[in-house]
Amino acid sequence: MMTTRQPSNPNHGHRQLAFILDIDGCLSVEGLPIAGSKEALHKLKSLHIPFVVCTNGGGQLESTRAAKLSKTFDMEISPDQVILSHTPLRSEVVPRLKDHRVLIVGEHCGEVARAYGLTKAEEIREYGRRHPSLFPRRREEDAIPIDDADDPVRAILFFEDPEDLGEALQLCLDVLLTNGNPSGPRVLIENEEAKQEVEVWFTNPDLVYSGLATHPRVTQGSYRLCLETLYHSATSSTSTSYYSSKKSLEQKPTKNKGRTLHATTVGKPTPLTGKTALSKLLAQCPPNTTEQDLEIWTVGDNPYSDVALAHTMGWKSALVRTGIWNGDVADLEKGDVRPDKVEDSFALVAKGLLSE
Repeated sequence: MMTTRQPSNPNHGHRQLAFILDIDGCLSVEGLPIAGSKEALHKLKSLHIPFVVCTNGGGQLESTRAAKLSKTFDMEISPDQVILSHTPLRSEVVPRLKDHRVLIVGEHCGEVARAYGLTKAEEIREYGRRHPSLFPRRREEDAIPIDDADDPVRAILFFEDPEDLGEALQLCLDVLLTNGNPSGPRVLIENEEAKQEVEVWFTNPDLVYSGLATHPRVTQGSYRLCLETLYHSATSSTSTSYYSSKKSLEQKPTKNKGRTLHATTVGKPTPLTGKTALSKLLAQCPPNTTEQDLEIWTVGDNPYSDVALAHTMGWKSALVRTGIWNGDVADLEKGDVRPDKVEDSFALVAKGLLSE
């Protein structure tokens, strides 16, 4: 637990400075600190300025990421200061679905979901072992198919990038089209009146991220586009491949233009992630502190997540050139993601704001 201390306020009038900091491309790259970021974080801590780190990455518990960050930056960072892509699911999903079957996308994320309190969470590979015919490349000879009619999947939760994208897309599509029981009929193809019953939650809207590779790497937002396209195609009567089952042909399905996938996304720049970040900032402040008492700055390298989060929440934003973005400020000024500051690094952002 974090202890609340009276923050310092370096010449920002009656409003207290507070920071929401991106990790990859802002504080570090592939776990290696960016020059000046460690010193800047230590400065914030010495002045008791509230800050949280907020990333569209996930795949682990907040306590695990906090321990790694503490080691990387040689300072104590509490789990209460860490917001991962899937952190908002703790409040938005867990209370409702804690005792229901949910399918988890993301390598080793089943144990994370169960630690959150989702007692019947199964990750893709675990679910595939119970349904060996769904993805034949991984069929296990001794596996026995199980009918989940009495305990269908209620939600698909994307915690992180899948270990095998092909397997994840196939199993997610099977679950969606059958309303949670791949052993049963594909009701969303065969019954035009049927409704999608399986919730879908994505936890990262980003299409790409910045890594050590020369060019950006695709991530969860790109996989959402894949699943949406497959779902729409599968439920369209013009898709002869999906309508080729014997039962479907006998029923002569009516013209269907294809369904739109109903899904919810959290992660930057969504309001749910913004509200999560705000609550964790306020927890570091004296009692009775409100959002209006704070001058909140989001700092990051992605105008479409970090700067956009500030726009979503009505905060200030600083864009840095140490990650995915290194473009022309004039281009940003033409659009809807204009940052309040553009600097070469977070260290320079902190130095400027702390000296004002």
